[in-house]
Amino acid sequence: MYDYSTSTARTKTCEVESGDPSGDDTAAILSAFASCKRDGHILFNNTTYYIQQAMNTTGLQNVDIELLGTLEWPANSSNIAYWLSHSLPIGFQNQSAAWLLGGDNVRFFGHGHGTLFGNGDEWYVYNNATSNLHGRPHAICFYSMTNSLISGLRFIKSQMWTSTVTRAENVELSDIYVNNSCSAATIAAVQSGCNVNTDGVDTIYANNITFLRWTVESGDDSISMKQNSTNIYMANNTFVKGLGYAMGSIGQYEGEFEVIQNITAVDTYCYDTSYAGRVKTWTGRRTGSPPNGGGAGLGYARNISFTNFTLSNVEIPWWITQCTSYNGVEGGCDTSLFRIEDMRWGATRGTTRGLTVASLQCSGAVNCTGIDIFANDLKVQRNGSRATEYLCSNVGKPVGFNCTGVPPPWSG
Repeated sequence: MYDYSTSTARTKTCEVESGDPSGDDTAAILSAFASCKRDGHILFNNTTYYIQQAMNTTGLQNVDIELLGTLEWPANSSNIAYWLSHSLPIGFQNQSAAWLLGGDNVRFFGHGHGTLFGNGDEWYVYNNATSNLHGRPHAICFYSMTNSLISGLRFIKSQMWTSTVTRAENVELSDIYVNNSCSAATIAAVQSGCNVNTDGVDTIYANNITFLRWTVESGDDSISMKQNSTNIYMANNTFVKGLGYAMGSIGQYEGEFEVIQNITAVDTYCYDTSYAGRVKTWTGRRTGSPPNGGGAGLGYARNISFTNFTLSNVEIPWWITQCTSYNGVEGGCDTSLFRIEDMRWGATRGTTRGLTVASLQCSGAVNCTGIDIFANDLKVQRNGSRATEYLCSNVGKPVGFNCTGVPPPWSG
């Protein structure tokens, strides 16, 4: 967790001006960050700031940021065209962000009401359920950030992924609220998958990251660890809809060795989510190129613990697939050489949508090992019967459960 004792005094305050006649407050924001980037205090007042340009405010040193109002990214046809060609690359999967924020000993406080508003409905309609639309920006990327704290922010209707923690170490993100739900009009316009790719947060090349007391309603991964995420601790988080904790997808880049290791999640509440926790890898066959294609990556997901969850109407609590491929291309589930080892999932109670406790589609090329699923007290929501099915493919020596069948050949 963040160590407040290491904080350095802030010697200068920069109050960000709002209300630029152009309708774009980006210049004032960048000016404040430039003036107070070392030992500074950057203050956003209780008003709305409009941002219509990409922002790179990395390289901060001993800086406090206070957001008392709202940062809003307007969205219309001209704005969307701008972002599709000007959002800032984050160095993964051809993804990009509207704002890169980084540095050492940075503290970003929202005090429970500071809001980043992305006008997501406009984006969701424009995107029309397209997966990983190039240039569609994440709201913010905490990039090259160390020894820092992000606390008390609200993210409403983010443009795409809400946030990414990239090339970061020793960062705590706590008391965060995310709501990327679709309006009724957006649901009517897009219908299936209106808010696809609206993850709550993803880690990439990140070590020693803590997530505490997040509430996430999204149309995709609630909290996700991607390539080279290590020593992640998560506690007291609440997920509404969405996909729960996701390890991956990973193994997307042919021949590259990547890891997800030492992940702990405890005391989590899942309401109407598809899963509680899962691991998702690409097949051992490369088909297409990232972000929507790829495969044949190497590495391992190891020592992942999900315990003491409370579930309500969750589709399948525990899930592994090694079948992910290009745009839903099926087959190749037994080809991945990416290893899945030492999972400890259980001490969980609540209700499911069906009889399945776990669906474990592991690769026949390597098998999953050390899979311990234990002490799950789960009942089917609609009738109260006990959930007892454990569907397994290529699970070596399961611990705490017996396989009762095989999973369907999902493409992932």
